[in-house]
Amino acid sequence: MGKLEKCLYIVELLSRGTPMSLKEINCHWEYSSLYDGEIIPKTFGRYKEYISDVFAIDIEYDVRAKKYYIANFDYIKNNSLYKYLLSAFHIQGLTELAMKHREQLILEEAPSGVEHLHTLLEAIDRKVVVAFDYSSFNRKTITHHERIPCFLKTWEQRWYLVAEPLSRKNPTVYALERISNLRLTEQQATPSAHITPQSYFEGCYGVNHEDCQPVLIKIKVFGSQVDYIRALPLHSSQTEIEQGDGWSIFSYWIRPSYNFYQALLWHREKVEVLEPVEVREEMKKIVMNIKLTYQDGKIN
Repeated sequence: MGKLEKCLYIVELLSRGTPMSLKEINCHWEYSSLYDGEIIPKTFGRYKEYISDVFAIDIEYDVRAKKYYIANFDYIKNNSLYKYLLSAFHIQGLTELAMKHREQLILEEAPSGVEHLHTLLEAIDRKVVVAFDYSSFNRKTITHHERIPCFLKTWEQRWYLVAEPLSRKNPTVYALERISNLRLTEQQATPSAHITPQSYFEGCYGVNHEDCQPVLIKIKVFGSQVDYIRALPLHSSQTEIEQGDGWSIFSYWIRPSYNFYQALLWHREKVEVLEPVEVREEMKKIVMNIKLTYQDGKIN
């Protein structure tokens, strides 16, 4: 087993939040599927350096407690990439046990398109254009594209590529599951400097990049859904600004997109849009159209 997997194992152990001595780390290590002998202090020192260089995770030693801990624990706790890597590492370690108990595991369909991740990340690293065929969901046609890969994003268990055309017009979002015949080209290119994940997805809900600008949206949530939305925020900008008896008001800096309205509808009558007026009116219109559909079977 390679150094990367061993270092991920150490990070996973210490990311549980409890400092450990090297002896305690070795006790866990002995029962790991990665075990190939005791980790001696000199080897552990090399692993610490590797973890710092590759993952920017700082493992420090508490002299008084004689235990190791992650110094920048909050950094990895709130970092989606580290969460994803550690989650994947957990699953990899469960392969044999999962297969043994496969009848007791009920899973959603695994996201497709993951086979393209390595090629796309290599293209980003090498700063080259990628070529691929794309099967559009709406047009139901296959088109050929040559694009400058900018960044990758996950949403609702699917992978998406944001890529810039060679003409340097606005970037486009592509679902990896609809990409085929992906290959690297020899053409060197880097994304325009103004295209960053932060700027591109500012105020976005999901992956749709709406033409409208972000606005301050306030919703009132009732009953048990208050705790649900607290635990699973609708958006990273979510702020709880007011509380009452059986209700709370949350605010969002977000583009009022189709997907955002869908998310609000998921909570049914437990959510009320308060402002702005145009978003409240759009929500009322959607609800009324649903009502009319069930009354006369026609979509308005």
